[in-house]
Amino acid sequence: NELKARIKDGSLSGWYILCGEEDYLKRYYAKELREKIIPEGDPFALFNYVSFDGADIDFAAVSEAVKSPPMMGEYKLIEWKYASLDGLKEGQRGALESLFPLKEEYPYSVFLISVNADGFDTGTKKKPSKLKKTLSAAFDIIEFSKSGDAQLLSWLKKHFDAEGIDADISVLNAMLFRCGRSMELLNNEVIKLSSYLKANGRCAARAEDVEGVCSATVECEAFALSNAVTEKNTEKAFAALADLKMRRIEPGAVISMLEKTYSELTSVSLLLDEGKGASDIEEILKLHAFKAKLYINAAKKSTTKKLADTLSQISHIDASSKSGGLSGYGVIEMFVTQNI
Repeated sequence: NELKARIKDGSLSGWYILCGEEDYLKRYYAKELREKIIPEGDPFALFNYVSFDGADIDFAAVSEAVKSPPMMGEYKLIEWKYASLDGLKEGQRGALESLFPLKEEYPYSVFLISVNADGFDTGTKKKPSKLKKTLSAAFDIIEFSKSGDAQLLSWLKKHFDAEGIDADISVLNAMLFRCGRSMELLNNEVIKLSSYLKANGRCAARAEDVEGVCSATVECEAFALSNAVTEKNTEKAFAALADLKMRRIEPGAVISMLEKTYSELTSVSLLLDEGKGASDIEEILKLHAFKAKLYINAAKKSTTKKLADTLSQISHIDASSKSGGLSGYGVIEMFVTQNI
C-alpha cells in the first residue's frame, strides 16, 4: 500500500526489492514504478534508465549508474531484473552491501531489484532470514505472496470490468477452478475469453464459456478424467486423456493428480454417507464452494466403496511407477479401460 501511494504521489526516492511467489504483481509494480520515472516518449529515457538482467551483474557498473545524475528529471531508475539474491556468493553479497551508503548520498537514484520466485528466502515475520535483515538496512522489501480466493475473485472481477465484460460469481469461480490461481495465467485467460466474447458480439460471460475457451490446469483435467471414469463415459474419458497427451503433461503428474482427485472424491462420498451437507463438506475438507459442488455431484454418481477401490488402484499405480514398475500413458489408459 505504501509503494502504491508513493507511485501515485511521485515521492519515489528509495531502494526497493520486489520478491515473493506472485510474479504478476512483481512485474505490475515494477512497470508502474518504471512508467512513473520514465514516462512513455521521454527523450531522456536512455540516460535515466539503466537495466541489469540475470543472476550475475557488475556491481561496479551499478555503483556508477547510481552516482550519475538524472538528465532533465527528478529521478533515474536502476533496475535489476530476475535476480537471485540467495544465489549470491559471499563476495557478491559484500559488493552489494558496499553500495548501501550510496542510497543517502544519491537520493535521486531509485534502485529496484525484482527477484525470481525462489530467489530470496525472507524467512518468516517473526524470524526473518539473515539476508533479509542485512538488506533491510538499505531496501524496502515488498513480498508478494500468493493471493487467497477472495482476493483473486475481486481481482478477476475488476479485470473483466476493465474489458467491458459482465462476469458473475459463477464465471469467476469457474475461472479459478479451471485456470488455477496464478495471476499471470488468469490475466491471459481473461484477455482470451474477453476477446472471444467481443468477437462474437457478446458482453457477458457464462460459466460454460470458461470451459469452452479457457485453458485448464492439470488438476482440472485430472478431475475431468476422473469424473468421466466415475460416470463410465468412455468418450469423455478418452477425450480428457487426449487433451492431457496433446499438452504433453508428464504421465507421473497426471497419475499424482488422479490420486489426489480420487482421495478428495472418496472423502466427499464418506461425508455424504454421514449426512453432511455442502457447507459442512466445504469447511471440513477446506474446499472452495464451486469445487465442492462439482465433487459432490461426481461422488453421487458412484459409491464410497467404488471410489475407495479406485483410489487404492491409482495409489498402487503411483507407487509402482515411482519404483520402476509400469509407467507412461499406457498405464493410465489401462486404468481408464479397467474402470469404465
